[in-house]
Amino acid sequence: MNTYFCQWVAKPPGISVRMKTRNENNGILHRIYYLYRDGFRGMTVGRYLWALILIKLFILFFIFKLFFFPNLLNRDYNSDEERAQAVRSALMESDR
Repeated sequence: MNTYFCQWVAKPPGISVRMKTRNENNGILHRIYYLYRDGFRGMTVGRYLWALILIKLFILFFIFKLFFFPNLLNRDYNSDEERAQAVRSALMESDR
């Protein structure tokens, strides 16, 4: 049998209730972690939406970077000094 904070209040469906212990650190970071953990645990449709968001971010940042944004400095210049000089000259020309 599970024990809750208040025995006369029924536990809402889909929400877990944690008992506080004396040795438990109840700092703000722990409370934020448990808030999100319990919220994500109770999700059904939200899990699929978060998975879709993470896949979309992976495509945006990883796939697009590989194929659409090549590293021009590595391709056009051989040393770090040449790359630094190219960046400096590009910055100085854009000011004028």
